[in-house]
Amino acid sequence: MTGQLPSVEEAFQEALDSIDDRLLQMNALLSDVSHERLNSVMAVAVLRQHAHSVKGLGASVGATIIKVLAHRLEDYLEAVEVLEGRAFGDCQVFLDRLSEALDGRLDASPQDIAGFCRRLPAKGSFSIDDIEINDIELMLVMTEGTGTHFVTRELAECGYRIVNVRSTVDALALAAQMRPDMVIVSNVMPELSGVDFICALKAMPATKSIPVALLTSAERDNPRLSDLPTDVPILSKSGRFADDVASVFSQIGLL
Repeated sequence: MTGQLPSVEEAFQEALDSIDDRLLQMNALLSDVSHERLNSVMAVAVLRQHAHSVKGLGASVGATIIKVLAHRLEDYLEAVEVLEGRAFGDCQVFLDRLSEALDGRLDASPQDIAGFCRRLPAKGSFSIDDIEINDIELMLVMTEGTGTHFVTRELAECGYRIVNVRSTVDALALAAQMRPDMVIVSNVMPELSGVDFICALKAMPATKSIPVALLTSAERDNPRLSDLPTDVPILSKSGRFADDVASVFSQIGLL
């Protein structure tokens, strides 16, 4: 005799319990690092695994705020090699925000989620002690690679808060949930092209007002960009990138 399948409510609660268990494990991991019971390099790898699992669990039951915060933690950890100093404290902040969300913010509105995200630490793959981090948040939609690291660093060194997303499909939902101040998307993407992504973003009421720019090595008169809305600026992948950023960001008030 086969057992009964869990009800929707039971499945939802099981997912929340699993998320809570992961958060407990991550907090215990930080404690082990602080007491030198666990190697701080190994700790980063384990934290990444837990963050990815929490993101999946949150998505599976529609707990959007959990999915978004876990994505932000996973993204932050990409630039962390050793769990010490600023990174250690920042990870604790992420876990506190996740616990806070789990304990009473599961029905948070997109505006609430965006506000939550603004309270998260800014990531950086370099020392930012001499850089003033502002409250301007940019979503960078690019696949993993050297070019992505270059663009991320260039923007971070200007003091912007950067969120990396590797998929245009994921970015459509995350943009609506995080409400960044601007989205920058590469035109060469494996799912939706950058142009298709921009057209979709502009078509959705929740995201049509978010400024967006296309990152490409092509000129505007290139046939591949024929469907790009005329009011969407282009950021060149060439040596003009910094100048393009300065010009475009000035136009939309981000400088």
